[in-house]
Amino acid sequence: MSGEAESLPFKEAIDHFRQKVNLPTARWADMIGGQHTRAFTVAGATKDGILCDFRTAIDKAISQGTTLEEFRKDFDKIVTTHGWSYNGSRGWRSRTIYETNLRTAYAAGRWKQLTDPDVLRYQPWWRYIHDDSVKHPRPEHKAWDGLTLSATDPWWKTHTPPNGWGCKCRWEGVSRRELKASGKTGPDQAPPLDTEPATLNTSMGPVTIETPKGIDPGWGYSVGESAFGWQLPQAEMEGWRAMRADAWETLTPGNWKSAGQPQKLPIDTPAAKPGPRARDVAQLREQIKAAIGGDQVAIAIPDGTTILIDAQALAEHLPLTRAPMVPLLPELLSDPAEIWVRFDRHKGTGKVVLRKRLIKVVRLKGEEGLVLVADGAGGFFGGWTFIPMNRLGYLNQQRVGKLLWAR
Repeated sequence: MSGEAESLPFKEAIDHFRQKVNLPTARWADMIGGQHTRAFTVAGATKDGILCDFRTAIDKAISQGTTLEEFRKDFDKIVTTHGWSYNGSRGWRSRTIYETNLRTAYAAGRWKQLTDPDVLRYQPWWRYIHDDSVKHPRPEHKAWDGLTLSATDPWWKTHTPPNGWGCKCRWEGVSRRELKASGKTGPDQAPPLDTEPATLNTSMGPVTIETPKGIDPGWGYSVGESAFGWQLPQAEMEGWRAMRADAWETLTPGNWKSAGQPQKLPIDTPAAKPGPRARDVAQLREQIKAAIGGDQVAIAIPDGTTILIDAQALAEHLPLTRAPMVPLLPELLSDPAEIWVRFDRHKGTGKVVLRKRLIKVVRLKGEEGLVLVADGAGGFFGGWTFIPMNRLGYLNQQRVGKLLWAR
C-alpha cells in the first residue's frame, strides 16, 4: 500500500478488521504487538461511543477505499459530537489513526493470501520492498529493500511490514522464476537480529521491551501471523491440541491486585439448583437447551456485549461430569462478579486470540465456595469449569489480564 488508500479493498483485510473487539485504552502502548490484531483501539478514546464511531469511519475507509480527506470529515464530526480532547494536531492525529488501521489491516490480509498453501508452493520466498516515496526513509528499512528470504524464516516474525509509525514498506511473494530473474540463485541470508531496550509509557507505568533496531517500539511483530497464524500440518496440530492450555502463552499483564480489586469475591446463592447427571452427549445437549432456552442463544452479559452458546457444540466439548452444573450457566453469564479479558498467543501457529473470562463464586450444599469460570472468544462461548475456592488459590489464578467489568 503505497499511497493513502490506493490499494483496492479485499476480503481478507476487511474480515480482519471486522473481527476486532472494541477495547477502550488511555494510551496506545496499553496494548503491545499482536494484541492490536484482536482489539480496536484509539489511544485516549476511553468511551465506547467514540470507539464505535471511529470504527465505523475506519471500516468505511477499508471496505470502500475512502481517502484520508474523507476520513478527516468523519474525524471532525466525531470530535465535535463527543467533545473529545486529543493529543497532537488535527492533521497528525487523523493521519495516524487512518494510516495505522489501514496499513495493518492490509498487512494482515496480505499475509492470509501469501500463506495459503497453494500460494506458498508457487512463491516459497518473500521479498522486502522499501517505499522510495518516503521523505525521510529509515536507513534500516532502505537497507532491507530487495532482501529475499524463505517465507518461514524467523526474521519475518519481527520484520514483516509495517515496521513503525508511517512506515510504507511492504513485502511480496517470490517464485523460483522471479528469484532467478532478480539475479539470485537462492534466498539471501537474514540480517542478524540486533535489539535494544525501549521504554513505553503505559497507563500502568513505564514498560521496557526489547525492540529490533530500525523498528519503532511496539511494532516488532508480524500483524498477519498474530491475526491468522500459520497453517500447521494435521499431525502437528493434533499434538498442540493434546497440550491444551500448555500450547498458549499469556500476553496480557495485570491481575486482581493491579486492578485494585479485593482478594476475595462475594459468595452468591444461586437461584437455580444443580441438575441431574448426563448419560451421553445427547442428554447433555437437551439439558443445555433447557438451561439457555434453545439450540443457539445469545446471552447478554454485563459489559454490554453478548455471548453465543451453541448447545450441540458445547455438549460435544464439555465432559459429562459437568452436566449437574449446567443450570447455573445462565446466572454465571448474566450476573458474574467480574469480567476479564486477556490476550493469548498460540506457541505453534503464532496466532493471537482475545479471551473473555467471566468469574462468579457461589455457595452450594456441601461447598463453602465454588468458583465458576466461563471462557469466550470472538463472541462465542468456549467452555467453563468449576473448582472449590480453597483449592490452591484457583480463584485468583483466573483473575488475570485486564479487568473489563466488575459488579
